[in-house]
Amino acid sequence: MITSVILPQLELTMENVSVVRVLVKDGDLVAADQALLEVETQKAVSDVPAPCAGYVRGLKVRLGDVISEKTFLCFLTTALDEELPSSVAQETEPIPEVKEPHHGVLPAEEGASGKGIRATPAARKLARELNVDLSRVPPTGVNQRVEVVDVRAFSAPVVDKEVDGQRGDKAELGWTEFSASRLALNAQMVRSLAEIPQILVSRQIDVTKLSVRSEGITLTHLLIAKVAVALEKHSALRTITDGRRYRVTPVSVAVAVDSPSGLVAPVLRGVDLQSVGSIANRVNDFRRRAEQRALRSEELRDGPFALTNLGMFGVDQFSPFVFYGQTAVLAVGRIAIGSSATSRAWFSLASDHRVVDGAEAARFLETLQELLLT
Repeated sequence: MITSVILPQLELTMENVSVVRVLVKDGDLVAADQALLEVETQKAVSDVPAPCAGYVRGLKVRLGDVISEKTFLCFLTTALDEELPSSVAQETEPIPEVKEPHHGVLPAEEGASGKGIRATPAARKLARELNVDLSRVPPTGVNQRVEVVDVRAFSAPVVDKEVDGQRGDKAELGWTEFSASRLALNAQMVRSLAEIPQILVSRQIDVTKLSVRSEGITLTHLLIAKVAVALEKHSALRTITDGRRYRVTPVSVAVAVDSPSGLVAPVLRGVDLQSVGSIANRVNDFRRRAEQRALRSEELRDGPFALTNLGMFGVDQFSPFVFYGQTAVLAVGRIAIGSSATSRAWFSLASDHRVVDGAEAARFLETLQELLLT
């Protein structure tokens, strides 16, 4: 039997991905669900598993390739000598082994300057297309890595600028294209607002008791623990729908994290069974790996309830919206101390109105207030 293996959809909105590791070669025998490749999406690094057991045949991807959803990857055959379709067999060539890179960065190359160049596969591909010398491109990525946006910025047209009748510095004019990660985020936002009927409920909540914290524990960590308890009592806030059906999911909290790839929301699962210290460690690990673009795609999926906190930036109140694939998001503003020495903050809860009514959203916030007073 011959099974064709294609690149599956790894994220809700996915255009191109880069191959960062090839874990098999032609002739290897693999088990079902064994990882064949590692690819870098706009937000994370993901395994591409084998859909069934078999021998790898006709492998068509190499390290550094930029591929898209439904790209043919290889065949899996039950016998090593099973005849492949003739068109593929004629085109198939052995894939050379290459040392694996780290998180999507190809091994350093010698450029015109003689210095090693760190760049994503997508940036290298674009540089080749635009005939750009990577050694001249100023990197802005993690660990001085050249990103696609850097190549685009370097290759953008420039014109002379006159200042007070004298020649000034050259300034970039015209359009700058969004990075792939920003395009994916933008597409998800547009889809979210177009397809999800949203309701927003806000109230001020007494958070005085959250001022008592252990070392290394932040307001966000304490809120996650309390939110987990509230989610146990209000299953509607963790109910997902496809428009025709719905189902209740286990307690989890997605935490909004800023990263070089844009906003990401890794999911804390089983958070209702964890201590605050454990929650803090996991959130800190998420933040560290988000900075390195080392989050796994499975850590960014299936988190119907999200928490976002902008209080540390002096924001009093803001209106979140539900992303596609989520059910509710809770936005928290800065803590303000009132005249009675109590500390209060604005909590704004946006919900998918198909599964969460306004009264249920209000009851959730009331439960959260009760929990924060204990």
